[in-house]
Amino acid sequence: MTPKVLFFLLAAGAVMPGPAMAQCALCDPVPVRGDKDAPELPIRIEVESALDFSRMALAGSAGDASIDPVSGSRTTQGGLLGLGGMPFRGVAKVWGTPRRTIRVDLPRRVQLRSSSGAIVEIFDIRTDLPPAPMLGADGRLSFSFGGRLSVKGAVSGNFRGQIPITAEYQ
Repeated sequence: MTPKVLFFLLAAGAVMPGPAMAQCALCDPVPVRGDKDAPELPIRIEVESALDFSRMALAGSAGDASIDPVSGSRTTQGGLLGLGGMPFRGVAKVWGTPRRTIRVDLPRRVQLRSSSGAIVEIFDIRTDLPPAPMLGADGRLSFSFGGRLSVKGAVSGNFRGQIPITAEYQ
């Protein structure tokens, strides 16, 4: 059987929550850690680099590939084989009110589609965030994310999709 060549790229889309309102930075005191009465800046999310599994081939009927959010390394299992290229972990930045604790949510599963309509799935999406992530004194926080790609059946193509990322103040 000839291995089918697969290309995987996942662009992570950012979704911003709506309840936070921007305030005059010169008029209000700088909030301190845990000061829930401080004015809240709107949370912004920007994806700096997309999750990219790079080029792979399916030599069997199914296989998985994982990208670690900390190291960025890719591992493969089953009939999925790496064909070189540079896989990348995703990197996102969050901006908002300095020193505020936030919650970042990513979906449990995301489907990727090729132009021919074939579907593969990413699940076990993880980040390198601590249990209670906090924006820094400059109001920024950067984090990485990865996940596990599952390929089943005779699919091929350049697969794309989006991971909706949401963040809100705690």
